[in-house]
Amino acid sequence: AATGCAPAQQDCIEADSKQGDIPMAKLRLTAGGYTPKDFERFIEMRLGSGEPVYWYAIGDSTTFPDGNMFMRTEGYDTGRLHSFDRDKNEAIGMTRKLIVMRDPTSGELLTGPDGEPAWVSDFTYQLFTMRLEDGFLTYESEQGSGETFNKAYGGLNRSEIQRFDGMTVFTTPVNYQIPPGAMSPTPEPVWETYDFIERSHHGGVKYNCLWAGSFPLPPFMGGGRASMHAYFKRYDQFRELPASIRDFVEEHAQLWKEPPRNIEEIRELQQ
Repeated sequence: AATGCAPAQQDCIEADSKQGDIPMAKLRLTAGGYTPKDFERFIEMRLGSGEPVYWYAIGDSTTFPDGNMFMRTEGYDTGRLHSFDRDKNEAIGMTRKLIVMRDPTSGELLTGPDGEPAWVSDFTYQLFTMRLEDGFLTYESEQGSGETFNKAYGGLNRSEIQRFDGMTVFTTPVNYQIPPGAMSPTPEPVWETYDFIERSHHGGVKYNCLWAGSFPLPPFMGGGRASMHAYFKRYDQFRELPASIRDFVEEHAQLWKEPPRNIEEIRELQQ
């Protein structure tokens, strides 16, 4: 029988089995579980406290459903905190991201039909409003411009937090529709799941993330769907990022050197 859990058995479970002499962690059986302090920690991890943060990632893409790896990916999401209201448990963050496509064997940049590097440039900005609602981390996001402008909502009844010794995992599922662009000539549904990880490390904390998603294949790759997966590490300055992505940004994507500076910049990008 499970021991050490809350009286309501759906709240958590502690397995009897052991890993060596270390009992397995208590895990929630239901989603949710965020407290106001958890929400504040998540916002600090995800968006920082005002200065830019950079979530650098490397990953892979495989065709669905046969699972053949056809490219590696490299990129980052850069964001900053715009505002945080502790009374309302509400935060607003401004981000932008890019994804560079690389050969799965050589690591060299893939190119499109025009001979230019293949990369995802659709996300010139994303505007997030995140809230704590009944133990769930919820979000509202804006992206795109003109006819491609759209909003996405999620997290309620689906986001969750799991606690381990020295590590907390904040899970945020995301569903939205990608606007027409480099990824697809028509709007396409996308799902993503982020497992943000806060780890105790020499008296401080380190931030990592595991991510998986389903995306449309770019037309020049034959169309269809792809399963994607990536590992993230947070950096606090652009110059700390690996040279492979810094060099690409310096040559091809200057806008992505930092997140949007303010809401006014985002409103201009939405036109």
